[in-house]
Amino acid sequence: MTKDYVESPASRVMSEAIDLAIEERSPYPERSTFINADTPAPYRERAMRRAAQEGQFVVLVSPDCSTRVIAPEEVLGAGTGDAA
Repeated sequence: MTKDYVESPASRVMSEAIDLAIEERSPYPERSTFINADTPAPYRERAMRRAAQEGQFVVLVSPDCSTRVIAPEEVLGAGTGDAA
């Protein structure tokens, strides 16, 4: 990595989740995809649908590294929740 590399919130949380999983203490489902919440909507929604279609949970990671775990059924059935 270069000195200019900045780890994204999703990458940071995923790295922590891997460390916790090794210790058998991960708070996330085993089959999860970590996605940055601030990814532009079309790309975020596509990634969420793809993960859900593969039976994976989505861990939506905000810029402050807070997370929201979304079940595959919730993604496929109700969309992303962005429509209000």
